[in-house]
Amino acid sequence: GPMPAVKVVAATVELKEWTDQIEALGTAYANESVTLTAKVTETVSSVNFRDNQEVETGAILVELTDRAEVANLREAQAAYEDAERQYRRLADLQKQGTIGKAQLEQQQSTRDQARARVQAIRARLSDRVITAPFAGQLGMRQVSPGTLVTPGTVITTLDDVATIKVDFSVPETFLSAITVGEQIRATSAAWRGEQFAGQIESIDSRVNPVTRAVIVRARLGNQDRKLKPGMLLSVRLQHAPRQTVVIDELAIV
Repeated sequence: GPMPAVKVVAATVELKEWTDQIEALGTAYANESVTLTAKVTETVSSVNFRDNQEVETGAILVELTDRAEVANLREAQAAYEDAERQYRRLADLQKQGTIGKAQLEQQQSTRDQARARVQAIRARLSDRVITAPFAGQLGMRQVSPGTLVTPGTVITTLDDVATIKVDFSVPETFLSAITVGEQIRATSAAWRGEQFAGQIESIDSRVNPVTRAVIVRARLGNQDRKLKPGMLLSVRLQHAPRQTVVIDELAIV
């Protein structure tokens, strides 16, 4: 008998707006990050923060013992004030012609040396007070009152995580499709179904000759602190939309 009619799926070719998507894996980094360490060898007198505490710029985190330096500062300050008084007295005598200019200049040198010693001691005292260089979230506390610290001893970490930077690699074939300021979406396995919006901040000036890929850095808002430095993120960015001919793929044999 006759062959039955062949069933087909028909679709109309249309002109629609189309957007290419680029997907990549990236690593999250804090906007600013630092490991706080001691600058001098001394014992900890007080610790003024808790684990994971939010701090402001200039907050005093740790104070080291400074009794000896405070005593030295008082002595140096007294010596400077005495040298200043002597200088003023000799300056009046020099105006009257009682002493020579050389004697006044010698006293001026003595005064300047005393002032420099005061400034040096104050600088050493500032090294015994460890403050937050910027606002952010502290890590785990690594010292306790009475701990003897030395230069390089880790006290804690400080991260500005209100904004998260994410670095990801893009093949060089897509260089023409990415621009600074372009919007991206990032997802994390820790927060399934949630997307984090951001935009491209910079594109590396070099292409890796081995992988033929370029590093792209984007910035994401993180006001709720859900993203943490070191997390793996899936990044998706969309190329500028264009008009193109489209058809349902089921209609193509």
